[in-house]
Amino acid sequence: MKYFDVAGREFYRSGKFVRICGLLNAWYETVGDPESIIASLNGRNADIFTFFQRVPHTEPKFKYHMDKYEVAVIKLSSYDYWWRECIRKTTRQSVKGAATRGVTVQVVDFDDQFIQGIHRIYNETPIRQGKKFPHFGDSIEKVRKENGTFREKSLYLGAYYKMELVGFMKVVIEDEFADVLQLLSKMAHRDKFANNALLAKAIEVCSARSVPYLVYGDLREGGLDDFKRRNGFTKMLLPRYYVPLTWLGKVALKAKLHESLSQKMPLPVASALKNLRRRWYSILTERRLEV
Repeated sequence: MKYFDVAGREFYRSGKFVRICGLLNAWYETVGDPESIIASLNGRNADIFTFFQRVPHTEPKFKYHMDKYEVAVIKLSSYDYWWRECIRKTTRQSVKGAATRGVTVQVVDFDDQFIQGIHRIYNETPIRQGKKFPHFGDSIEKVRKENGTFREKSLYLGAYYKMELVGFMKVVIEDEFADVLQLLSKMAHRDKFANNALLAKAIEVCSARSVPYLVYGDLREGGLDDFKRRNGFTKMLLPRYYVPLTWLGKVALKAKLHESLSQKMPLPVASALKNLRRRWYSILTERRLEV
């Protein structure tokens, strides 16, 4: 992955044979005039420019090559509605269970104490959800920098047990939706349902602020996606556009070379590979603990 700036906007570029580029902060930038961006990308060593419409705009606005881009959303009205109508009894029990076990959740300042707490959570384990955790080993300064992005419009929540930060959440609030950028808790306290409590608090705060939607990545299959469904997230399909910038880009789009391997892979095969990876990292973790 490479990064570059054009006219004050940050872009990423990925791929070796077919180079695809897009806005680095696409979730937080509306593309109202794609033609001006396309013109500015000439000579930037990219074959395809991709962008998508943001939540909740599901109707296509442009005539470029388009695929559907799925995201996990909760349509917010009130906390009470979410509690009564969007989640099941087992999820309500998890939220109540967090309080019963002594977990409290509150809106927090992004200060040194909170940053140090995130640092301890990051460095608890190198393996999460059956794969390598990318933030394991991060320094305090890296934690400060990466979690301090969009600070002026971010909501930070902390889950505490006996004064210890056992989980945290970062939500970036836009005009038409709020985006869950981080939701993480300590494995050692997984029996306390901190993630459920954090998410419930985020829904309470966002509903009180009249935020229409809460967004949390995509919605496919697996442990995290099951957690999302249990907490009321459903799938929304957004238009994602792909614009060829070179002749190679045109050929790649016709041959569907812009699609990732995970998109082409049958669901049973993808699930089997994820399980295999999860078992492998479980073995590695056990060996690390033995040493």
